[in-house]
Amino acid sequence: MSSIQLSEDLLIDIQKTLTKHDPKAQDLGVAVQYTSAITGLLLANFKTYDTNQKKELLQKLSEFSANVMLDNINEEQNLQNSPKDEALGIWRP
Repeated sequence: MSSIQLSEDLLIDIQKTLTKHDPKAQDLGVAVQYTSAITGLLLANFKTYDTNQKKELLQKLSEFSANVMLDNINEEQNLQNSPKDEALGIWRP
């Protein structure tokens, strides 16, 4: 897979575009359904691949999506578990 750059701004822009099309896409669950359907539609129109190649690519994209999700969940959990206001030094009464 090629290298891509995700950002909060990109995600917001995509959701805004979806919401212009369908106000229900303000709900993240609906927005995710749209992005999944768009992936399927794009693959269907990928004329250089036959059906089996498209299915294989869809499986790889699904695995890739799962990895991105898990990486971000782990990153969020690490940020939540990091020590807050940790101080170093010698305390003297």
